[in-house]
Amino acid sequence: MTPRPVPWTAVLAAGAFFLTLAALMRFPVQESVLLLPREQDRTYRLATADGAYFDPGTLVSRTGATLVAKVTLRGDTTAGDERTGVWTEFTSIETGQGRRIGYHERRSAFDRRTAAAVDCCGGYVDSDAETRQSGLAFRLPPGAEPRSYPMYDTVLRRAVTLRFEREEDVRGLRTHRYGYTAGPVEVEARSGEYPGRAMGLPDRRVVGVSRYAEVTRTLWVEPESGLTVKVEERHRQALRTIDGVERKLILQARLTMVPEDVAAQVEEARAFARRILLLREVMPGGLLVLGAALGLLALRLRRPRPPAAREAGETSRTETETG
Repeated sequence: MTPRPVPWTAVLAAGAFFLTLAALMRFPVQESVLLLPREQDRTYRLATADGAYFDPGTLVSRTGATLVAKVTLRGDTTAGDERTGVWTEFTSIETGQGRRIGYHERRSAFDRRTAAAVDCCGGYVDSDAETRQSGLAFRLPPGAEPRSYPMYDTVLRRAVTLRFEREEDVRGLRTHRYGYTAGPVEVEARSGEYPGRAMGLPDRRVVGVSRYAEVTRTLWVEPESGLTVKVEERHRQALRTIDGVERKLILQARLTMVPEDVAAQVEEARAFARRILLLREVMPGGLLVLGAALGLLALRLRRPRPPAAREAGETSRTETETG
């Protein structure tokens, strides 16, 4: 028994299905992958073996110290929605002996597509719930461009201009290097009182001071994912008296992300880039070729057959029915 040919309309429908699937894969599906996740649980460390800090407990300045900054990001999946994510960042600076000498904590909502801070969902910086965060909240968005971005700095409590500097390789991965330097600015007015001798004023029993900070931050960002794969930070903080004169250096450190964390970030960025390549180029391209091939096949099946071929086909069907 001769099998019946597949109707050209069925072949055409299959081709249209694969073409539609290619378009969906290239645009809506890929765009959903480019949204920053609501879930987040990430920790990385920055370290130096030559830091300096002032110990307020002993009133002694330490130099040549090992300092480690531990940064943890946690996502609040119960807050936000399809367009908004909410993360909390914890930053602790400790000595090599595990003694904490600095701590910052903040919560911020952000647009999952642009990574820009959004004023909602119980945001705060340290103990201040009134501070309005603006600019990029935590990182650059996927598809990071070689241009400047406003970015919120937790230490300075303000948005600063993060400037594109150049392209650089990090462990063989192409990245965009961005950076900024801001300060010194007053970050804590009347931050405390110290004995005059500790501030270089032995003739005064107690001296009131304010804290000033200067930050230089450099980020190496894989542009497809927007993921920061390496960080370097330079911190300088000092105490000034009411007359604006600097009296005591309390923190000076050049902190660099530790190599094992750089390696982990690079591998994650590479995996993301491969996934995007698959969704944007490989799968849509294959589906497009398959859909086009089926479309051409449908056109061939639709064409009327020559008379001889029709007569042969009718004779074959007649013989089959007679038999």
